Amino acid sequence: MRFEYQTTFVPVAYEKQEAGGWLFKEEQPPHKPIVESLTSNPAYEQHLKRMGNEGWELVSVQTLLKGVYKTYSTTGMGYPLTAGYYFFWKRVIVE
Repeated sequence: MRFEYQTTFVPVAYEKQEAGGWLFKEEQPPHKPIVESLTSNPAYEQHLKRMGNEGWELVSVQTLLKGVYKTYSTTGMGYPLTAGYYFFWKRVIVE
């Protein structure tokens, strides 16, 4: 039995946040994910259904992290953030 493999990527969206006043508004580094970007996304649901209908089996899911860093006047702040998920699929090659 032989298999073929495929990888797909699903990004995670984040809320935009601003700090400061009227003239000094500044966009802050993201840290609040929009959960609905995955759970209520019709494109995401259609993708999962299509892969299942085509015979693909979900083997594993891996997060893709990115570093977020913000410099302030004398200090900095950094943290990892989930950029999205890699889905690893396999299916049997019919010969």
